[in-house]
Amino acid sequence: MSIRFSQGKLEGEERKSVLQEVHKQAKAAALVAVKPVLTAFLEEELTVKLGREKGAPRRASAQARKIDWHCGQCGCQDANQFTRDGHYRRGLETGWGHVVDLQVPMLECQNCQHDVIAHFTILEKFERFWLDVDQDVLFGSGLCQSLRDLSQRWSAILGSSVGLRTLNERINQIEPLVQQAHNEPITDVPAVVQFDGIWLTIQNQSETVKPDSRQRRRHQRSGKQVVVLVALGFWNDGSGRREVLDWEVAASEEHTQWEKLLNRLWQRGVQPEKGLQMVVRDGGGGLGEAVALVYGSQVIEQRCIFHKLRNVADKCREELKGDVNKETRKQLLEQASAIYQAESATEARVRLATFAALWRARTPKTVATLERDFAQTIAYYRLPDVAREWVRTTSLLERTNRQLRRKFRQAGSFGSPKGAEVAMYLQVKRLHAQWSKKPWWEVSSSLFLDFRILNP
Repeated sequence: MSIRFSQGKLEGEERKSVLQEVHKQAKAAALVAVKPVLTAFLEEELTVKLGREKGAPRRASAQARKIDWHCGQCGCQDANQFTRDGHYRRGLETGWGHVVDLQVPMLECQNCQHDVIAHFTILEKFERFWLDVDQDVLFGSGLCQSLRDLSQRWSAILGSSVGLRTLNERINQIEPLVQQAHNEPITDVPAVVQFDGIWLTIQNQSETVKPDSRQRRRHQRSGKQVVVLVALGFWNDGSGRREVLDWEVAASEEHTQWEKLLNRLWQRGVQPEKGLQMVVRDGGGGLGEAVALVYGSQVIEQRCIFHKLRNVADKCREELKGDVNKETRKQLLEQASAIYQAESATEARVRLATFAALWRARTPKTVATLERDFAQTIAYYRLPDVAREWVRTTSLLERTNRQLRRKFRQAGSFGSPKGAEVAMYLQVKRLHAQWSKKPWWEVSSSLFLDFRILNP
């Protein structure tokens, strides 16, 4: 070790230089230790594929030992026809740094004396980065880290530039997992599903070409607002379990867009006969129409009382204007809110009648707003075994959407619908990990391995 310590306490620049040297030597030692480990695993997989140890003679057998590796020339897959043919050396970018001259075993086909194309489990041919890079960028993206932040960190680790496009491609490659999530059956159906939308921006590319700041010719891009329609499920088994069941990136909140999401949920198993009892929504007409088309009267339809009271407050400010009516407005809203604290639907109707008799003369529009579709805002009384704070409003989904907006605000806009879908998928997985008290690092790491299984 080339570190000099003194008898006294190290402080200031001396302590800083010692710590920097320790970090440098530890990183170098890790790289030295990693290389033989990787080589040993490559050799072990080769031995298993061939069915014989290094140095053992090749078996001449009429029965072929077929493996998934094949000769690049004749296509032979018989391991009995393959022999070891030394190594080639390559570099590899890892979380420990840049591994130099990693020895990768080679095979030769004895039928035609050409190279065998080997697909090692732990190493992708022609890939600059090892799998820990993929796992780390998924982890960081799920925590709302920007591509620039990820690029700066990996550039510092590797001592060379790591481009934004490179990292973005490694994140978006898991899109097959997104499609799988949209289509896999839902066997454990929640009793309650809340629906709401959250807006974001996706960049569209036009035919117009203009030079950028570095005089490179680029297609002009413009942002377009789209909405992510979200379905959040709740179970009434006392566990407090909730999950984002599905979502749809749509052009608007019209009923045709909502209908697409609802039909997919139905096809995946979210049906009344399988356990669905209630749908909670805001006052948007498109969603209400879609619910009526897909579910009809088979489920209880609950209107969000938060949105109802917000509309009441808006009308109240129109009819009772100015600071002079501030206390009056406060009193009205408190009484309107108290209606939904009733112990039963009958009591809630009595409270509404009392409220209307008291306030109709002064604030007719406010009272009419509260009375409109009032029956749908007290539908939650028909599910006495479900926590009311879960089903009276879409507040829990609104809270979920606030966490999703963290990612959307950090990204600013997405370059494609694919990028938006993957970002949404990662946020949903992170929220599920948080709600089930699982470490996000473990969940995000398994996502990449699941992707490798799906796309070997």
